[in-house]
Amino acid sequence: MLRRVLLTLFFLGTGSSMGADAVKNQDQALSELSQLFFNYPEKPTFGHEFIDPRKLDFSVDSLKHVDEYLEAVRSAKGIDSNLTVVVLRAGAYVGEVIRRNSPKKKWTWLDFETAESVNPKLFDQLGKTLGTAAVLYDGTEFLFPLGKVGKRIANGSEDSVFFYAKVVLAR
Repeated sequence: MLRRVLLTLFFLGTGSSMGADAVKNQDQALSELSQLFFNYPEKPTFGHEFIDPRKLDFSVDSLKHVDEYLEAVRSAKGIDSNLTVVVLRAGAYVGEVIRRNSPKKKWTWLDFETAESVNPKLFDQLGKTLGTAAVLYDGTEFLFPLGKVGKRIANGSEDSVFFYAKVVLAR
């Protein structure tokens, strides 16, 4: 399942003429990926001992627990070799919380190639990185939940994902 989700995430978008069905597939792929953050016993997320699935209900308040998890793993031995999976799964969860709790905007997940076709100048400058592999788009602006998780791991509590979501959802 993880392989299918990751392949969909990275290789679905190949051009600038993506139809609505392809964008919908990105929403489904990232929604599934967000579930893998806390519910994949066959290949648990690195640091799974710091995750309490009962606290992860896709509410904005659940991001406090994600912050606690990210704080616990940011200095854990082995984080460097597991960073990609942690950022993808936790970032998908953060993005899904924003998508599901946004009262004013309809956010859609786009892969890098699709986002680049929407705004070539921005995404040519940013480049394809872990933080830009999948982004949220509402038709006018982009959000980078995967990038935010990466910053939270690198910088600590000053880059709280809970605070990030609260600010985004208050706009």
